[in-house]
Amino acid sequence: MKSSIFRCSITVPLPLLLTLILIISSSSCSKPNLGDIVREHIKNVNNNDVKKNLTFFTDDIVFITDIPRKLTGKDQLKDLMEWDVVKKTQLTIDDIKVEGTTVIAKLIEKNEADRLVGIEEYPFIAIFKFRGRLIEEVKLESLPVAKLLDEKYKSFDEWAGKEHPQESSKMEKDRPSAEKARLFLSLLKEWRDRTSTERVTAEQELIKLENRWNDAIVKHDWTFFDQILADDYISTNFDGNVGTKADFLEFLKSGESVMAASIVDDMKVRIYGDAAVVTGRFTTVKELYQGKDLSGRYRLTDTWVKDYLGHWRCVAEHVSRIAQK
Repeated sequence: MKSSIFRCSITVPLPLLLTLILIISSSSCSKPNLGDIVREHIKNVNNNDVKKNLTFFTDDIVFITDIPRKLTGKDQLKDLMEWDVVKKTQLTIDDIKVEGTTVIAKLIEKNEADRLVGIEEYPFIAIFKFRGRLIEEVKLESLPVAKLLDEKYKSFDEWAGKEHPQESSKMEKDRPSAEKARLFLSLLKEWRDRTSTERVTAEQELIKLENRWNDAIVKHDWTFFDQILADDYISTNFDGNVGTKADFLEFLKSGESVMAASIVDDMKVRIYGDAAVVTGRFTTVKELYQGKDLSGRYRLTDTWVKDYLGHWRCVAEHVSRIAQK
């Protein structure tokens, strides 16, 4: 079977046929696959090829981040790309669609900075606007999960502002760059190491306080509780009764409760900055209160807060009795 071009050449003069071919070829070239261009751009991000990646953009490129920050021109875009190289940024395309001269891509980002604050991956929307074959504008839009990322970085920002005010100020004022990214990662690693150590220390301290709590109950050591209970401490007992710090101290001083021993296990500590929640299970042995036998197993939830001197104070306690099977 003869080709359509061959059949056409029988009835159409050769010069006219060549002209038609050029027109068809030119027409197909004038409509690039914008989605493929974005895919190639993402590929170069992952390959850390800044030089080649810059060829995908117009000289007056506008890059709008979700901080918000607006970068203009290839020089500023180059700084941002080098920032991403230092952070070891990797992008995965989750979804992509083309609407005229605009490409909308849902991307998933992984980088070293987010990993240090406990975020393994971060999804966001990138909107690419084209002028011919080149990208003239990029706009990033956060997804709802961005709130989680903001919370993760909030404690770091507070720490950096307190421990390294000059470096923190420099990072806020300067636009992204490789130098700034190296400083950023250095501070993040220091923050992670220090807060990790502080967290372990706080957990150990709170477990020690909880164990001393049980010993003090048996010994009626009300002076210990006078030190560790906040002035606005509230307790909720297993029978629903609510008491204050004054009520609790008076109860210990009265000697109305007699307990042979108290055993605590299954303790878990969750730290939230200067606040903490401790949950656990305890068993009382031969506990008598006003002639009633209260021996048994209980669940506890204690809420602790650090005071201005850095000492942990219990502000609330809740006890629930575990039903016997």
